[in-house]
Amino acid sequence: MRYNSLVECALSSAVRFLCRSPNAAVKTKKMILSKQIALAIAVSCVLLFLSEAAPQQQEWFNYPVVTRLQGKLTKVTKYGKPTYGENPEKDEKVEVPILILQTPIRAKAQTTSSVNNETLTNVSFVQLIFPGEVGDYSKHLNMVIVVDGTLERGHKGDHFTDVVMTVKVVNPTAKPIY
Repeated sequence: MRYNSLVECALSSAVRFLCRSPNAAVKTKKMILSKQIALAIAVSCVLLFLSEAAPQQQEWFNYPVVTRLQGKLTKVTKYGKPTYGENPEKDEKVEVPILILQTPIRAKAQTTSSVNNETLTNVSFVQLIFPGEVGDYSKHLNMVIVVDGTLERGHKGDHFTDVVMTVKVVNPTAKPIY
């Protein structure tokens, strides 16, 4: 709504400027040029405000799916087994690799089940699971990386985000899919 009022204000100011004339009978080249400039500025403002107001389109992913994501790799410490934070003194502390996505994604189940059909929107954090054959992820910490892997809904106790990815390749040569 805020952008609409700014656009309306800019347009009404431009119209007022274009319609007024100190002498309606005399239109000089300078006045015509200044009106053209004002119109160009008004159109530019409208286009700028409309482009800023439009939300970025998020990519839909149907999980589980093999895909490629890009983001900054970081790690966070979470409480693990046996109670995952219910009894912190007895729980192990687990370092969890998290990919902070540059562009949020949307994910939905590939099932027709009435139970497992949750749609997730605005997903900005994905837990990465690195199997042994992929190697150590610590050399990529605090870097923007591209990962290939299988995206799925976080459903286990050691899944700390709504969406997790089992990584197959770090920094593949192709661009991210989204």
